[in-house]
Amino acid sequence: MGRDSYDEQLDRLTGVLATMSRGASAAIRGASVALLDVDRGAAEAVLVGDAVLDGQRADVEALIPQVLVRHQPVASDLRLVLCALRIASDLERMGDLAVHVAKIVLMRHPVGVVPEPAVPLMTAMADAAARIADKTAVVLATRDRLDAMQLGLDDDEVDAAQERLLSMLVSAWPYGVESAIDLALVGRYYERYADHAVNVARQVVYLVTGTIRL
Repeated sequence: MGRDSYDEQLDRLTGVLATMSRGASAAIRGASVALLDVDRGAAEAVLVGDAVLDGQRADVEALIPQVLVRHQPVASDLRLVLCALRIASDLERMGDLAVHVAKIVLMRHPVGVVPEPAVPLMTAMADAAARIADKTAVVLATRDRLDAMQLGLDDDEVDAAQERLLSMLVSAWPYGVESAIDLALVGRYYERYADHAVNVARQVVYLVTGTIRL
């Protein structure tokens, strides 16, 4: 195969990753709608979308051997395929974490998971996670190192919100142990979601510079 075909394969690889990033962003938004609006349909849609993300990760894994075996990639191309594997794994995991949130909603439905006092905090956490997901999609498209590094600061916002949530739950929480466990898990899922988004940004920095500084 010629270089044109090789470039087409690399373009397809980056295209699948871009699609995955949009899917991961849609997943956390859908999970947040399900959580905050007690929306069963939104929760079920997250589960359906996750199967698509799983298939896209399989597409990435199938493309990489073709790129490596049929061509002689240069160093920057090798970084791309290595990063693609890691990024696809993180994006799939982001989808899985959104599914975890959706499943808690489905398990408790029609009862809401978030009591009124926790709504502002969970809304802030959901909004921050969505912003991080959107920025991750932009970083993948632009490969802008400064935007990638900014994600680390955004992740701090989610971490701080999770700490406030845990403080709320251990301070004479009046809604019972089951409610506290649900919210602690949800907070953890959002926090881990943001961590995986930052991992994607780290891989973009590595792709551009050959080093990880994030």
